[in-house]
This record gives sequence, C-alpha cells and structure tokens, in this order.
Amino acid sequence: MLVLEGHTNDVLSVAYSPDGRLIGSGSEDKSVRLWNAATGTVIATLEGHTGSVASVAFTPDGQFIVSGSYDKTIRVWDLDAAIDSGDETSALTLDFATLNDGWLTGRSGELLAWVPAKYREHVIKVSV
Repeated sequence: MLVLEGHTNDVLSVAYSPDGRLIGSGSEDKSVRLWNAATGTVIATLEGHTGSVASVAFTPDGQFIVSGSYDKTIRVWDLDAAIDSGDETSALTLDFATLNDGWLTGRSGELLAWVPAKYREHVIKVSV
C-alpha cells in the first residue's frame, strides 16, 4: 500500500491516467499534484487555481489532466510539459463556458465537454 503525502489540505479528487502510470489529485490547497503510481513520489505540483480543486480527470489519450475549481475555472494541463517542468507553465485556463443542451461550450460556441444529465445541476454558471 502506498500513502501519497504532499498536499497541505484535504484531497477532494483523485484519478488514474489511462495507462495507469500516473495518479492526479486535486486539493483544498488549490493545487493539482501528479504522482508516480508505482512509487508514490510527486512528479509535479500544478498551481494556478485560486480556489479549492474539486475535480481532476485525465483525457482518454493521456496527454492532459483537467482540473475544475471553486474559483470557477477549468484548467487543462499538458502532461508532457508539466512533467518536464514540474510546474504550472503548461496550463490553459477556461474562464468562461456555457452549458447548452448538455454540452459545455466555449466563448466561440466550440464544444468542450459533454455533461451527463445527472451532473448538469452541479455545473456552476459563470458570467464574465
């Protein structure tokens, strides 16, 4: 059994990468951490959110980890760049999105993510 230590506040979300080599965690300490799933060592600490990180998920292709925060932003982190640098230099912040017929859409109407019906009530409406 591995015990992953490093966050300075409660952990709110955990996810495995599609290949099982990485674990991502989001915390009330406003950070996302990437861990080596075999050894339990921290690979990178991704900072930039100004609120607790409520959710983390890896993209199916394993190239990105996505985090959602109570600061009302979604960040998409490039894993290769994050692992190489060990920090947040590779984040793209989505600070505006709208829920349209189950789709989370960006400013230009581009489709960002499908939100299943049972989770739609939890999507925070953000207006900028």
